[in-house]
Order: sequence, then C-alpha cells, then structure tokens
Amino acid sequence: MYYRGKEYIFSTQTLAMKQPLITPRLIVFAILFALAAFTFRLISSYGYFERTTEAPHIIDAHLMPGPPDRSFQDYSKRFFDSAYVRQAARHYNPNKYMHSYFILDLLFPFIYYCFFLALAGYWKGSTFYSVLRWAMVAVVLLDLAENTAFAYFLFHQEGNMHQFVAVFTTLKSVLFCLGMFAAAISFGVAGVNRLKK
Repeated sequence: MYYRGKEYIFSTQTLAMKQPLITPRLIVFAILFALAAFTFRLISSYGYFERTTEAPHIIDAHLMPGPPDRSFQDYSKRFFDSAYVRQAARHYNPNKYMHSYFILDLLFPFIYYCFFLALAGYWKGSTFYSVLRWAMVAVVLLDLAENTAFAYFLFHQEGNMHQFVAVFTTLKSVLFCLGMFAAAISFGVAGVNRLKK
C-alpha cells in the first residue's frame, strides 16, 4: 500500500468495514458486461459495417494494435485519426447502425462503469477509488459524446464532425483501458490483502 503523508492511497483504516471482495453487485455487472461483449460480437453479422482493406475495423476498435504496427511510431498514428473516421464512415450502413450497435453502445458505458467500480469496491472510501470513479465518469461522458457525434456524422458526412469523433474516441479508449487495468489490479490486490488476514 502506498503511503502519502497521513493518507493512504489504498486506505487500511476502514478495510474491516468494507464489503466482501465478491458482492452480488459485482456478479450482476460482470454477467451484464460479458453479455454486452457477446452481443457486440453477435450483431457484427447484422451488416451495419462492411470490413474492407481500407477500413478493416469499426472506429471503436481503431486504437487496438494490429499487424501494420511494427513500432510505437506506427501505432501512434492511430491516435486522433480523423482521416480513418471519415474513411470508415463510408462503410457503415447508417440505418442498420442506428438500430443495432448504436443502441447497445448507449447502454454499454453504464454497464462497464458499474462493473469496474464494483471490481474496485473493496477500496471504496480511498483516494484510489475516488480517482477511479471520476476517471470512469469521464470515460462514460466521452463514450456518449463519441456515439452521438459519430451517429450525426454518418448522416452528415460532408461536415467536420469526424474530427471531434476522433478526439472522443482516442481519449475514451485510453481512459477505458487505464480504468479497466486499474480496476482489475485493485481487485487482485484486494484479494491478496484478504488472504493475509
């Protein structure tokens, strides 16, 4: 545990009063998270997006490393890549997108917000938990902004909304990954902490 002055980042003063490591809330949102991930894969066959050589993935997956990335310099080109947003948008079916992916992607931010905070629930009341909570609030807002901005751009592709979409997508993706890893690690640390008692 990291000590800073008189304050613990992972506070030990109230651990005895905290929830169990695995709570009903965690179980429920873990199931919902898994179901949402499965549904995303399921609706990929619905035809809302046509994968091509120039647009091999949806914009939400653009920050995931791929075969063309031989170095970090190559990978860094994916950040704030408004050109890819414009390019990929041509391969979306706007109506099918709005009736499938868009609806699920409006619900998903609230699911992963609750899931990640439930994973870190053992540390509720600590500085770490407070920082994680506000970071996840930012992720949810960025995700919703990305969803609505991209939906608008699909029907108005002559505008410059794709530049805003690229910013929202990059910031959301980075914070989402950091939040996910932080929540998972905090869950592991909490498990070790309980084993020591």
